[in-house]
Amino acid sequence: MPRQLLQLTEADAESEDLAQELVPSSRVPGRELQSVQPPGFVGTDTPSQSTKTEPPPAPEATCPWATPEHPRHGEQPGLMAFPPKLVAEQLTSIDADLFKKVQPQQCLGSIWSKRNEPGYEHRTCTVSATVTQFNNVANCVITTCLGNAHMTARDRAVVLEHWIKVAKACRALRNYSSLHAILSALQSVSVHRLKNTWAKVSRKKIRTFEKLCSQDNAQSRNLLLKDRPAKLGALGISVQRAWKRRQQQQGVVPFLGTFLTDLFMLDTAMEEYLEGNEVNHRKKNKEYRVLTEILLLQVAADRYHIEPEEPFRAWFQAGTWLSEDESYTLSCQLEPRACPQTGGAARSHPQA
Repeated sequence: MPRQLLQLTEADAESEDLAQELVPSSRVPGRELQSVQPPGFVGTDTPSQSTKTEPPPAPEATCPWATPEHPRHGEQPGLMAFPPKLVAEQLTSIDADLFKKVQPQQCLGSIWSKRNEPGYEHRTCTVSATVTQFNNVANCVITTCLGNAHMTARDRAVVLEHWIKVAKACRALRNYSSLHAILSALQSVSVHRLKNTWAKVSRKKIRTFEKLCSQDNAQSRNLLLKDRPAKLGALGISVQRAWKRRQQQQGVVPFLGTFLTDLFMLDTAMEEYLEGNEVNHRKKNKEYRVLTEILLLQVAADRYHIEPEEPFRAWFQAGTWLSEDESYTLSCQLEPRACPQTGGAARSHPQA
C-alpha cells in the first residue's frame, strides 16, 4: 500500500499519468458542495415546507419495512426483527469492506468531480460504491420511519428509538459513516417534522439523540491519526506500525465525505501548474497528505472481525427505499401541517 501511494503522489517523482488526470481547474463548486454535505452523499437538504402543498390524507400502506418484531409465518422480517446491536455490526461490516476497497486516487477532486461524465464511471467505482451504501442507509432509515401508513405515531416513535439505539451502537463501534447517515436521516425534514411522533419518543432517547448529533463531526479523522507521520517519507514505517497494533486497537470506518470535500475544494482552490508550466508541488503535497490519511484509516478498518448475518443483509439489500419527494409527501400525509396557533406543545421535537 505505501509503495502504491508513493509511486502515485510523491512530489519529486510526479508520474505523467497523474499529471494527465489532474488538469488546471477553474470550476466553481456546484449546488451539491454549496450545502453542508459532501458531494454525492445524502444529507439534510430536503424539500422546503414553504414551497410544498399539503397532500391528501394518507393512503393504504405502501411499504412493509417496519414490520413487527415477530412476523407471522411466511411474512418477511422487518427492521424490528433485528436487534440494534446486530444492525450496527452488520452495517459496520459492510461499510468497512467497502471502505477498504476504496482506491485513494479516485478521491482526488479532479477525478471525483467528473464521476458523471462518460468514461469516468470505472475511475470512481470504489468511491461510488461507498457513497451508494451511505445513501442506502440514510434512505432505509427514512423509509422504515414513514413507509407504512398503518403505523401510529407511537409505532413510528418505536422505530425512531430503534434507530437511535443503532446510531449509539455505531458510535461505540466507531463506524462514523453509518452514524452520520442515520443522524442525517433522522434530522431530514421528512422525519424531523413529525412532531406527534417525536413527542412519543422517550426523554432518555431524545437526550441520547441530541448528544450523538452534537458529537457528529470529523472526529473519526482526529482520533485515528494521532500517530500519523510528521514527514511524508515515514509513511512506510507508520503503516507497518499500524499493522503491528491492529490486534490491540479498535477498528474504525470514517465518513468518506469529509475527504471528498477536502480534495474537491483543494482542487478548485489551487491550480495544477504554476507559471512556466511548473507543477504545483504545494498542491501535490496537500493532496498526498489527505490520501495518506485515507490509507492509514483503511488499515484501521481491517481490525473488524464481524460475521455476516444473512437474514439482515438479505432484508437490507432487498429494500426499495422512498425517494426524497416520496418521503416528504408521505410525511405530510401521516401528520398534516397544523394551522399556526399561539402557544406551543408541552414537548417539542428535537432541533436539527
